[in-house]
Amino acid sequence: MIRLLALFTLLFLTHLQTAHAFDVTFKKMAEVDDALVKLGDVATIDTVSELGKALLTVPVANAPEPGETTYFRTANIKKYLSTSQSLPDNINWGGAPSVKVQRKGIFIDSTKMLDIIAEYLRSQKDNLPLAVIHFIPSALPLPFTLPTGDLSYQVIPSNPGILSSSRFSIIFSVDDTVVKNMSVRGRVEARANIITAATPVKKGTILEPRHLQEAVMDISDIKDPGFSPDEFIGKKITRSISASTPLTMSMVESLPVVHRGEKVKIVIQSGPMMLTATGLAHSDGKLDELIKVQNINSNKVIFGRVTAPGIVEVML
Repeated sequence: MIRLLALFTLLFLTHLQTAHAFDVTFKKMAEVDDALVKLGDVATIDTVSELGKALLTVPVANAPEPGETTYFRTANIKKYLSTSQSLPDNINWGGAPSVKVQRKGIFIDSTKMLDIIAEYLRSQKDNLPLAVIHFIPSALPLPFTLPTGDLSYQVIPSNPGILSSSRFSIIFSVDDTVVKNMSVRGRVEARANIITAATPVKKGTILEPRHLQEAVMDISDIKDPGFSPDEFIGKKITRSISASTPLTMSMVESLPVVHRGEKVKIVIQSGPMMLTATGLAHSDGKLDELIKVQNINSNKVIFGRVTAPGIVEVML
């Protein structure tokens, strides 16, 4: 890259040579943004001629990595320029014997990386339960430096459900170009007020308020926890649990609100019209469950959805 740019500049400089002598003075230190070091980064020229302006743009070395520092001997720079450029003989070279060059960069430390993950978790609050959520890293990630420019990043959890993620990948881009892809391992903690068993509860028990209590727990590994006693009261527990066990929706089942052989009210919906009839349930039915009912007047057996105790709705 340096030689291509130097060759291009050579063609331009041959037309700009001047008979006037001028000084090129090397600096002791310089800071650069780009991947290439130009003569104008490491030296000053005491002429405003077109030749001087062009000479300042000539690349003379590859810059160090972002955030890094290196030293360049000015004798090597002069030798490179003399062999790659058509320069006048009356240039007075002077200044420091070596130049300390530091490349600027965007420093990313562990605090910044954890802040990025925390920002992502906040942005996902509509997809997460109401809880105090934060990420706990297994170890602090090592810092690094990125090139200068417009920084952006994308966070990808290892599990689409987020809470069960054991790793977050962060893709860093500068000026819309990906420059680094790294991962931070750890776990997500989500502490929320949930419903747990206040006492040991046997399988088949119909839950009452006395069986339940609220407790603050980490729900990151609990699937479908309950957040209100109303979600469980009146339902049957499907397995025995000990005190303080978090209750989940898979541990309970609703009781039938319609029983086989009992009379029910059949509500028939047909567009804007609603008709009612008396029927007989052919099976037990829970809320929102489809069951067979028999119209007592017509003896016709139809399917209906249980919508309330003693009520079955039929859509036509």
